[in-house]
Amino acid sequence: MVDVVKEFLSNYPNQIRMITEELRHMARRAMPRANEFLYYDAVNYSLSDSPLERICYISPAQNQVTLGFLFGASLDDQHHLLQGIGKRARHIKIRTLEEAKNPALKGLVKAAWNDGAASISSIKQRTRHRVVAHSRTKQASRSRRKTR
Repeated sequence: MVDVVKEFLSNYPNQIRMITEELRHMARRAMPRANEFLYYDAVNYSLSDSPLERICYISPAQNQVTLGFLFGASLDDQHHLLQGIGKRARHIKIRTLEEAKNPALKGLVKAAWNDGAASISSIKQRTRHRVVAHSRTKQASRSRRKTR
C-alpha cells in the first residue's frame, strides 16, 4: 500500500523529510489511537477521520517543520516552546532533527491528545448553542412578520 504522506513529503528537501518522519514517529507513539491523514498540506492527527476533530498537525515547509496544536493555548508548556497569540491554537517551529527529538514535544503531544476530546466536545456544544440561538432568532423574526 502506498504511504500518501511519504509521497507528499517527496517534494521537500531531505532534512525536512527527516524532521517530519521523526515527528510522525513520535506522534504515533504519543497518540496510538489517532487517525493520521493529509489535510491542507499537513499531516493531521484527529480523534476520528474527520478534520473537524483534529488535535495536532505537522506542516512541512522548505526551511522548517511546524508542529501545531489546535488547542495549544490550554496546554501546560513548562519548557516555553509554544508560539502564537491566537485564542486557541499554538505551534512550534522545528528547524533541525535534534530539535525534533526533544522529549518535551512528546509530552505536549500526549497532553494535547488527552485534552483533545474535552476541547472538541466543548467547541461542539458552543457551536450547537449558537446554532439553536440563531434559529430561534430567525423563527421569532418570522413570527413577528406574520403578525403584522
